[in-house]
Amino acid sequence: MKNLPLRAHPVVETPDAKAQSNFTDPELHIMRTNNKGWDYCGNAQASVDGACQIILACDVTDATNDKEQAEPLAQVTLATLAQAGIEYPKNQSGAAQAIPATLDNGYYSEAAVQALETLGFDPYTSTGRQPHHTPEAEGSDPPATAKERMAAKVRTPEGRALYARRKVIVEPVFGQIKEARGFRRF
Repeated sequence: MKNLPLRAHPVVETPDAKAQSNFTDPELHIMRTNNKGWDYCGNAQASVDGACQIILACDVTDATNDKEQAEPLAQVTLATLAQAGIEYPKNQSGAAQAIPATLDNGYYSEAAVQALETLGFDPYTSTGRQPHHTPEAEGSDPPATAKERMAAKVRTPEGRALYARRKVIVEPVFGQIKEARGFRRF
């Protein structure tokens, strides 16, 4: 039998009174869930092709909101398109056109919009929730802030049409993953 060396000092590292740890997946953190409870979660994002509902990029983060996820997901989307040999769409004169990108209000921030535009996207991002069946207030003054400009852009006929397509592009993908495949937890 081998003698183990004795410790010179006992371990006195005690965790903080409110410290919590997930033993099965320490990378996950406690997040508020949609039922107003708390659970160890990851936050999933996906970039989906509008024509065929193909997932171009995806990620799971431990960030509780999506505001800082738009740019990294856009970069991965561009890398996927480049790897597949897909070029930016071109207008009639042959110049590269911005790629329309519709994002829900969780992604909205001035920094996210600016980053997406710099990467060659044309973002249409909701700037907040609007209750169903309520008319939007029409502003008489031209939009002054970046948030007001984005809200006005999404309210244009083109913006409404593009943003409405989001419901039939990305949302069904998450529905198919969760409901049809039963992949709600991993």
